[in-house]
Amino acid sequence: MQYVFGPVPSRRLGFSLGVDIIPAKYCTYDCIYCQIGKTTNREIDRRSFFDPQVIINEIIDKTTKIGPVDFITFSGSGEPTLNADLGMLIRELKKNTAIPVAVITNGSLLYLEEVRKDIIEADVVLPSLDAVSEDTFRCINRPHPALAVEKVISGIKTFRKEYSREIWLEIMLIRNINDETIELERMKKIVSGIGAERVQLNTVTRPPSEGSTGRLQDRELARICKLFGPACEIICSFEKTAEIPSQAEWTDIIIETLKRRPLTLEDIVNTTNLSHFQAKGRLRDMEEQGLIKSYLFEDNTFYMAT
Repeated sequence: MQYVFGPVPSRRLGFSLGVDIIPAKYCTYDCIYCQIGKTTNREIDRRSFFDPQVIINEIIDKTTKIGPVDFITFSGSGEPTLNADLGMLIRELKKNTAIPVAVITNGSLLYLEEVRKDIIEADVVLPSLDAVSEDTFRCINRPHPALAVEKVISGIKTFRKEYSREIWLEIMLIRNINDETIELERMKKIVSGIGAERVQLNTVTRPPSEGSTGRLQDRELARICKLFGPACEIICSFEKTAEIPSQAEWTDIIIETLKRRPLTLEDIVNTTNLSHFQAKGRLRDMEEQGLIKSYLFEDNTFYMAT
């Protein structure tokens, strides 16, 4: 399939059927921690990238062939709100399936009324906010020149006023950049004014686009989580298991996912319900065929598509 991948294990959304409606690395940001590499097209102008009916047909077809999933999730290779068809896609899905719809966004375009209207019918929206000071924002997110952190914050706050369902706000914490006390205190003040149902702390757990980007330890995350209060949580590892797919289907699922995000052996075991031994054997075969490659990051082996 061209636009649909998974279902994949998501630390935030359970089993998530991904929908990728943006060409690779079209984004409003060029984040130093991005797991799929540097942004090649940093844009803020929305457009229709693909035939939306083809996307809808592909999603509906996929949902008839797989087991239960927790969410249909718009995410993938870039910023999904750059796609001007997003609103129509969500509305059509709500008519044709009972599966909840999630949108994972960096939140940078929520200052636009048309974007807020496009995602208003999603069941949950997951924006991110990694910084509240301009210098830190530019250091971490490396945004399009037309974007300022105040504009991004204002957009998220406006969306909160208009959106009656749940917002789960993610904060990516990076060592020696946005983990200093003064930045965290500023962040706490802004975040409390947004009123998200969940504040989800993350740190660098997958290979970032900039190799010098450092992660925080568990005890540091726990301390910061207390600072943000009872709505805050540290994003934990995925624990559900899936039905074991056939080998051909398994290979397709893994390849399509690895094109968009690197996975560990544990991720793949959770996706497929194979044993560690079985998964290692299949991954070894795929490496020998030149379909995937592996590399070490932070004591974990990650796999990615070639």
